[in-house]
Amino acid sequence: MKKHIVFVLLFLSYHLISGQILTHSGEMIKAGLEDGPKLVNAYLTPLNKVIIFGLSDVSYSRPKKNSSTRLLLSAKMAYVIVPEKDLTFDVTQIGLTHFVPENPHEVMAQTILGDSLRHITLVSKEKNLMGKPLIKFKTPGGKQYPSMLLPFLGITYRFSSANLIFNFIPYVPLPTTGMKVGMAGIYYQQDMSGIIHSLKGKRLGMSMQIGGAFFYGHSHLEVKPGGISTPVTITGNATGPYDNQNLNAYYMSLYAGMYLDYSLGEKFTLFVGSGTNYGYSRIMLTGRYPIYISDPMGFGSVVAKDVDDPLDITGNYFRYKIEAGGRLEFEKFYLQLVYNAGPYGGGGLSLGYIFY
Repeated sequence: MKKHIVFVLLFLSYHLISGQILTHSGEMIKAGLEDGPKLVNAYLTPLNKVIIFGLSDVSYSRPKKNSSTRLLLSAKMAYVIVPEKDLTFDVTQIGLTHFVPENPHEVMAQTILGDSLRHITLVSKEKNLMGKPLIKFKTPGGKQYPSMLLPFLGITYRFSSANLIFNFIPYVPLPTTGMKVGMAGIYYQQDMSGIIHSLKGKRLGMSMQIGGAFFYGHSHLEVKPGGISTPVTITGNATGPYDNQNLNAYYMSLYAGMYLDYSLGEKFTLFVGSGTNYGYSRIMLTGRYPIYISDPMGFGSVVAKDVDDPLDITGNYFRYKIEAGGRLEFEKFYLQLVYNAGPYGGGGLSLGYIFY
């Protein structure tokens, strides 16, 4: 049996956030209820990490004690680079029960952010009377580019010695894809000069930030019978209907970090920081899907059947990061750039407007 889902959420640039975000949704490749979730989890893990870690990569906003500036609006973009080791996964190391590589020397399948043209063939351990595998299929390729852009909007409110930062993506449909996405996050950054009195009135500052974000994606799917190779006649009753298929993706990201900053006058600030991310993901397939079962009765047969709500997988992820950046404030605008080092590092950009 085999069930596989490819979910690609790709944001190309900030201006698409206004309602024209371009995404590439994936395909469903039939797999089993036992091996399918393992393949899906291995395939999607880099995407899960990109979204979870990227949501906190441009959250820094230095508290300015006694500043008359209170409200700032911004457009933000995180650029996350996937480590090379996460562009592929070894299918022999994820605990598959019914499938093995057709070529024992080709065991590395592509993840969702891997090479778009590379595939390997998996075959069922169950065989017909002639010794041929009952089911054969190719693993999917990736989206080719080992990085992603995540744009969103931000609102910052400055108190006397703290900042409250709201990041969000309005819950919007993505044209031509049948997908909808939305995000909401809140971060609190506290100036530490009230505790470390030697920092009061100095160019050097220290602050602490905590917060988190929630991201949701939804897509309608159209998965029909077919797409596998078998040497026997397929039996069963996979007749649908298949018009109620949906993919739901949930992501939660929590972050805590410490920052040092140095002011070069009133307009320019340099900062460095370190912090820890924790994230949780949940991917669900709801509705009715065609599933293939190899040799269910021990007679070398393949049976097609319909299964409702076949997939519900979760994951937990951690990351420690170090970052450095700079922030330049004009009369009514500001620009902030940041570089993130560590697993799933990259950079970030914020362009903001200072209201008052």
